[in-house]
Amino acid sequence: MLVDGNKIAKSLEEKLSTELLFSVPKKVCFVVFGGNGATEQFVKMKSRVAERVGVAVDVKKYPDTKNTEDAVEIVRELGEKDYDGIVAQLPFTAGIDTQTVLDVVPPHKDIDVLGTIAKESYAKGEIDRTPPVAQAVREILESCNIKLLGKKIVVVGQGRLVGEPVHLMLKRMKVPHDVVDIKTSEKGKLALYKNADIIISGIGVPHDIKPEMIKDGVVLIDAGTSEQAGKLVGDIDPACESKASFITPVPGGVGPITIVSLLRNLF
Repeated sequence: MLVDGNKIAKSLEEKLSTELLFSVPKKVCFVVFGGNGATEQFVKMKSRVAERVGVAVDVKKYPDTKNTEDAVEIVRELGEKDYDGIVAQLPFTAGIDTQTVLDVVPPHKDIDVLGTIAKESYAKGEIDRTPPVAQAVREILESCNIKLLGKKIVVVGQGRLVGEPVHLMLKRMKVPHDVVDIKTSEKGKLALYKNADIIISGIGVPHDIKPEMIKDGVVLIDAGTSEQAGKLVGDIDPACESKASFITPVPGGVGPITIVSLLRNLF
């Protein structure tokens, strides 16, 4: 079954809109260093959703900023303004150290949960602000009534945006799982895929997971995005749909839910 991420996101949007009616107005700032066509598109999508639910948006673009020191100073100054959330849109211009800049975002305004303090606080259970992609994965599992107890779960990748936050979420939930990364042998990876009940992938390698690598009835959550022949594609070959009980498409799967989850972190 193909999971309709847009439908889930729409339902979450409506709930968020209602909550905002009874809340102090919220304002978010998207900061772009450099950027490309894909970055522009992502920021526009996030801005549109924010405006639909009633969140005020500022987009700050710095195409000429090319070093870490300048980027740090810009984010520090924005952090002192009256924004409820600050999102430093990735990727940055080459030459800017990503984590150094992300760590300047004030932890209480870090709705992406990408700064070191915010990530550590989440991992320790000190804050309930879940990393957006991880929350999107959770929303999909809950909407499809998929229970995690006793399931063999594989997280593919340990990247900043998908693998690491999903791993932290499952660890915080005390859900056993395996992680496939660059240290995992090809044989070990294939064995984990073949036995998995749930695979959550975010490596950004086009159609890396093929039907012959998975078992019948597996749940496939594709949070990886990359470009192939000018189109946005995921890590999982669409042909896997014939074997999966649930599979998220790219685009239209995890992405729309992630945006709403990001804005939900304004609370």
